[in-house]
Amino acid sequence: MLKYINKAEALVSGWLKGVPHLPKVGTKWISENIWWITLVGVILSCIGLLFSLMGLLTALATLGANPYYYGYGYSSVHSDFWVFETLVSMAFTVVAVALLSRAITPLKTMKAKGWNILFKLFLLDVIYVVVSALFSYSIIGFIFSIIFGAIGLAISAYLLFEIKSHFVKK
Repeated sequence: MLKYINKAEALVSGWLKGVPHLPKVGTKWISENIWWITLVGVILSCIGLLFSLMGLLTALATLGANPYYYGYGYSSVHSDFWVFETLVSMAFTVVAVALLSRAITPLKTMKAKGWNILFKLFLLDVIYVVVSALFSYSIIGFIFSIIFGAIGLAISAYLLFEIKSHFVKK
């Protein structure tokens, strides 16, 4: 598996070779402060997970108690797919939170292990964008999910590879 991660890293690095770079002061600031930004991300993601779980349980309780929601017949097939979709999203978030929480200490000490964990999270995000787009209900939704997901991934990859040189193997 490490072989594939290294190939993916080389591939993304090759794509970003010709792009302009951020100022050295900017990359240094991001590199030194990425650990607490990651910590804030972990905290906010945990709060988001709790709200998602509460929302899912509330929606299921409401739909289970009333088979006609606003005059429309309740379809168990649609709700089961919606529940599956939500659970998949929550599972991706749990894995992302686990990876991010593992990355905080190495990022604080500026170790390459922290950057490697962030790159693995980037690869997880690539998978999530594709899976999320496949769950869209229309071709337009699929196209927009892929386009905006790709834009977000490109920005993430750019920032991630801009700070790579600050994280050294120790």
